[in-house]
This record gives sequence, C-alpha cells and structure tokens, in this order.
Amino acid sequence: MAKGDDALARKKNKSNRKKMNRKNDSATVSTRIAAIIAAKKRRQTGKRSMCQGMCFSLPTPEDPFNEKLGKVDIAKKKKKKAKTRDALSVNKSLRQAKKPSRVSIGGPPKFLMLCLSDIESSFYQLEKPLFTSTWGIEFWKSFHSGKHVVETSGTSSTLEQIAWIVSTATDAISTRDKDEENPLSNSPFLLYLVPSQSKAAQVRSVCKALKRLGVHAVSLHNGAELDHQISGLKSLEPEFLVSTPERLLEIVALKGVDISGVSLLVIDELGSLCASGYLDAVKSIKQAISSEHRSIVFNDSFSASYIPAIQSLLGRSVNRLSLSDSVASQASCIIQTVNVCASEKKKLQKFSEVLDSASSRGIYIVAKEESFRKLTALLKLKGLTVVIFNSESTIIPAITKRGGQLAYLIDIEQFDSTEMKNFETVLLPDFVPSFQTYVEILTSMARDSVRGVLHSFVTEEEDVSGLAGSLVNVLEDCGQCVPDSWRNLSASMSD
Repeated sequence: MAKGDDALARKKNKSNRKKMNRKNDSATVSTRIAAIIAAKKRRQTGKRSMCQGMCFSLPTPEDPFNEKLGKVDIAKKKKKKAKTRDALSVNKSLRQAKKPSRVSIGGPPKFLMLCLSDIESSFYQLEKPLFTSTWGIEFWKSFHSGKHVVETSGTSSTLEQIAWIVSTATDAISTRDKDEENPLSNSPFLLYLVPSQSKAAQVRSVCKALKRLGVHAVSLHNGAELDHQISGLKSLEPEFLVSTPERLLEIVALKGVDISGVSLLVIDELGSLCASGYLDAVKSIKQAISSEHRSIVFNDSFSASYIPAIQSLLGRSVNRLSLSDSVASQASCIIQTVNVCASEKKKLQKFSEVLDSASSRGIYIVAKEESFRKLTALLKLKGLTVVIFNSESTIIPAITKRGGQLAYLIDIEQFDSTEMKNFETVLLPDFVPSFQTYVEILTSMARDSVRGVLHSFVTEEEDVSGLAGSLVNVLEDCGQCVPDSWRNLSASMSD
C-alpha cells in the first residue's frame, strides 16, 4: 500500500472516532433539540421568547439589536444622594439653580419640615417636637392665606414660634426662587424687629441652624460699629434681617440696606417698643416697605393703651393666634367700656352717643326683649336698618340710610355666640344676667379683627353686686379702665 494511502486511512479513522465520541456524549444535543428543550422550559416558567410575544419594535441607539426588549433590568438602583439647598446661598445668582421639587403632604411641605428638623438638632431643651406645634401650623396657614397675624398670648415670641416663622420664610424663599413671574428682590425676605440686643441674639441663634441650607441672617443693634455693619450687609446680602428699630433707620438713611421689598415683617414685644418710645420708628419702617407683605405682631402686654398702635400697624382683617386660652388672651385688642349712668334716661342718652360714634357696618345689640320697642325707635331715628332676632324675627328698614349700617337687635335669651365672630361693635344696653354670658360675648366677638369694641350700660340703681367682683378682675386682667364705683363695690365685697 502506498504511503499516501496510509495517511488517508489515519485521517478517516480519526474523523470516525470523533463522530462516535459525539454520539456517545449524552450531554451534547443538536441545535434543534436544544431549541425544543428551551421552549419547554419557558412554557413551564410562564415566560416567552421575544419573537413569541408578537410585539415588534424598532431598534434604538441605546439598543440597536433589540436585545433588551421585554427584559427586566435587574441592576441595582443607585441611591440618590440628598441634596442641600445651596441655591439659598449668599450669591443671589445661585437662586436660579435647580432645586429639589417640593412635595406636598397635605399640610406643611417637606422642606419646611426639614428646616424645623435642623433647628431641633441645634437645641436640646425643647419639650416637644417642633412639627407638633398647633400654633406653628396655624401660622403657616395664615401666612399662605395672605392675612396679617396678631399674637395675643401677652408675651414675647418663644423659640418654638421663632422656629416656625423662620422655617416658613425659608420655605417661601425656595418657592419664590422657582417663580419666574414673581422673582425675589434684593431686599431681605424677613425683617424681624426686636426691642433689645439680647432678643436679637435669641432670634439669630435660631436662624443660624438654617445656615446649612444657605440661609444667612444678620443682626443689627447698637452694640457694634455702624460702618462694620453696613459693609457686612453689602457683602453678605442676607435673607433674614434682625434689628432694633433705631439702628435699622440709621442704616436705611445711609443706604446701607434696602427694605422696600421685604415680604414678611415681624414686630416682637410691641409693648416694650412703645414703652421705649420706638412706635414712630416702627411705623416709619413699615411705611418704607413698598411691596405687598405680611405682618405679625407680638404684643407682650394686655394694656388697652397699646391697642391703637396695633390697629395702626395691621390691616382690617387679621388672624388671631395664641399659645394661651385665657380670657385676657382671647379678649386682647378689644376695648371694653362699662358706662355707669345715673338713671335710665341718662343710660339711653349715653347709648345714643355711642351709636353716633360707631363706624362699623354692622352693630350687634344684645338686650332684653322688653327693651326692643324703645331701642327700635331710637335705631330708626338714627337711620339704621334694624334686624330683629327674637320669637318673631323681622326686618325694619331705615327711614333715612346712614351709610348702609345695620343694627342687629338680639334677644339676650336667644343669642348665638358663634354668629358674633364677624362683629366688631357689640352693645349691651341691658346689662348681662351672668358673668358667664359676659365672658362668652367677649371671647366670641371680633375674631378676625383688632378693632373690637364692647360697650356695657348699667344704672347706679341696678344691683350688680353679684357680678362686680368677677367683672372687675376681667377688666383688670385685660388692661381696661374700671369704673371707680365698681372698684369700690368690689373692694367692699372682698372685705
């Protein structure tokens, strides 16, 4: 046999051995059999191949061969790092930077909660979490309703109240940053007027907790050089400004700061400011704010002498907030006058004079039903339209209109205190039968106003010995004038 034939035979035998090895290998199957096995497994697991879904799509630059079609990406999601709001930094140009979106949770937004949390972490003497404050939630609602606020607790602002005020202001800044139609001005957003350097330090200590979020606060008072404070204001451009009135007026006169665009004005310890002679300065500062803004006044005194100051600083419609539910707190900013007359004739004459001086559109008169006849005649004579609420409710039109004023004549046995919240002027021509009735009327009227007036009329012959002591205490607690005869009667009864 030729050598070449041996080589061919060895080659053929080698190929035959390979075929035999493949046939004997049970793990090796043909391509067709492998496809059948794979389809069976997919049926058993409830999955189908891409072509069996009969859903075709075009390739994309990210997936040119449609390899990811219908497949679930099991890659782990990368955790997003928490972003801080650096857009509130000193540089005003950074305010245009993109910030995380505000998500509403059916109440105060999450960013406001973040601000409160930062303040909580800086103070350890808090009795309860700040976000549980009923006062704070009501203030947040009042701020977004656009109303002014009067705080009637009779004290200066607490740490809890300051925290909610500055957090609400910070949240409002973050919202305004994204509003292209109503952008922020170069003025501080929050102006906080205080009577002393110590109070300014307390407010600024709360604001410091928000520095991580880019909020800067500057304190102005008489303890530092004027030039140093002006240069600091121009270089820092703070969002919050805490100042005493006299120092702020000095810096404004030197054009060290522009307060015309302030959005929130806080006047703390108004009684102390008035006692120190700074009321005119506070009024000048408020007049210098030309933009539409909200004001909140903390009146640290119940004295009726400060009520005109509050009326001059706040608008017609306000929200009342208080940490206390005492009678003096609820009756704050209501002038109570007890008119003691020598006879029934003098009492009716005094009642007529009070009617002439009343300027509110609606006058609420609570009296005994037997007095309706003479009161109705007097009201018609004054040109008021009379609305009578008793067993036979009627409306008696005025003979001559007096500015569209209405007089609501209510039977003292049937009056509803819930309907008195909108009435600023309440008259009691027949004195109330009990102390509880007087307190109910006092704490129900003028809930949305700081211009409440309550007039009571009583003759010297009437026996009020059972009410004198309690009413004198209420008048004194509310800082009102007490008639000498009542004071003497109360003193004699206590003896």
